[in-house]
Amino acid sequence: MSKKFLKSFIIYGTLVACAILWILSAAGTIDWFNPSAAVAIFAGVTGVVFILSGLFGQTKALPLKKLSIYFGAGLLVVALFSAINAFDVFRIENKLILPIIATIAAGALFLGMLAVGGKKWDGGDNQNVGYKNYYERKAEEDKERGKKD
Repeated sequence: MSKKFLKSFIIYGTLVACAILWILSAAGTIDWFNPSAAVAIFAGVTGVVFILSGLFGQTKALPLKKLSIYFGAGLLVVALFSAINAFDVFRIENKLILPIIATIAAGALFLGMLAVGGKKWDGGDNQNVGYKNYYERKAEEDKERGKKD
């Protein structure tokens, strides 16, 4: 099973599970579930999947790895607000919400740095050891032509 298939399977499976829970809630079988709970569960699971795919995914493009991690962190913030709205169990004081968001953002930045190994994605050839600019290459070509003639 490929990682891409597993990622899609988890996301769509969570969507189906939330839909089933919503049906059970509308039928009166379960009382704790509401649309905010569906958003909290779906956004939380999807956020974790995106963070893990950014860390362990198959893509070699460093900006895509970071983007996946940042998108996952954004989904975790959405899940936080939805969970606060959906469940009265999480009676989080207002002064704790911003530190939790800051912790999620700092964690996303840290994981983004870990995912790319500290490499710059936009490093040009001129930053490589032994790089010669146009004028140096042209001078060498002229020197080589002078030897041949």
